[in-house]
Amino acid sequence: MTADSLKANGRLSRRNFALGCAAGLCLPWSASRGSSRLIYPDRSLALHNAHTGEKENITFWSDGHYVESGLNQISWLLRDFRTGDVKAIDPRLMNILYLLNRKVESEHHIVVLSGFRSKKTNEMLRKTTEGVARRSFHMAGRAIDIRIPRVESANVQKAALRLGGGGVGYYPSSDFVHLDTGPVRTW
Repeated sequence: MTADSLKANGRLSRRNFALGCAAGLCLPWSASRGSSRLIYPDRSLALHNAHTGEKENITFWSDGHYVESGLNQISWLLRDFRTGDVKAIDPRLMNILYLLNRKVESEHHIVVLSGFRSKKTNEMLRKTTEGVARRSFHMAGRAIDIRIPRVESANVQKAALRLGGGGVGYYPSSDFVHLDTGPVRTW
């Protein structure tokens, strides 16, 4: 997502601009395809859906652009496993996850506990689980609950907070971290 597309969508905030810069979006553009890889390195994520067992290495950004097939793969992998419903996952969330993974220097698949949730699933979880929001960002494809193998969840939370990219929730008793593209906040 370029600064122009963020501005066109009415979403060019200092936070979005800073996230874009951190992800390498604000570097000068080169006309040469070969040198664009140096300026805009590919962004890939190794993801493991804890509920379906699926593991994928997915490139979602290449040559200075989002890769539609990669974003579609991510949306499928992060689908509501209870209903099978699929929703497009916010690419900004993937940038946050990419930057977080680089910050903690993990080479392992990120374990996804929850990505997209249908309204039906969210309501069921609200009735059976403490702390599930009525208007969860999960229902908009803007949140993810994760663990990173061999990295303590407390350290994942600290690294995510330093990114300042959105909401960061830490659930020590369940050993996971929630990330979303909503306002910067923590719990």
